[in-house]
Amino acid sequence: MCKLKEKIRNFKLKVHITKNQIEADKYWDIRRKSFALLRKHVKGMHTAPFIDDIIVRPEFLPKFLPELNAILNKYNLIFTMAGHAGDGNFHVIPLMDFSRPDTARIIMELGELVYDLVAKYRGSITAEHNDGIIRTPYLNKMYSDMIIKIFAEIKKIFDSKNIFNPGKKVPTPNTGGTKEYIIKHIATEHTTEHRI
Repeated sequence: MCKLKEKIRNFKLKVHITKNQIEADKYWDIRRKSFALLRKHVKGMHTAPFIDDIIVRPEFLPKFLPELNAILNKYNLIFTMAGHAGDGNFHVIPLMDFSRPDTARIIMELGELVYDLVAKYRGSITAEHNDGIIRTPYLNKMYSDMIIKIFAEIKKIFDSKNIFNPGKKVPTPNTGGTKEYIIKHIATEHTTEHRI
């Protein structure tokens, strides 16, 4: 326990180490229910998990987390951050007001900044949940042009009609995976709450 306390000091965060299972269970409850609490108790805002699956190696966290918080705080957002600090995986879920005309711009800017930070620390923008339409435009932060072309070639071989998960991993203008497509759909579907 003493070694753990020493390592935690590097984060310069307020930390409480639980003393028994009953106390620990309360923290697990908060972690499991944080997403639902955030979604249900703030009026006019919707959860927008567009940067919810980032990962960097744990030894980088003392530098990475303050930089991540600085980026998020620039936009004055309410958000939850949960995950698996032991392997450096975080789910950042901001609340967004989709009736604002600048919401799409903020989502795209924030994605760019957060993914640049993840790349700086040689992490991944998709740790557990795959790329999806919202992360496909940013795959060039992790993969070379050659690898992205290989993704497209594999897609063409196994899904020449583009019917399986269109716009995911391989962008197509009409079905997703491009920044323009994402901005258009954020603007037109702002009343629907769903994983983007």
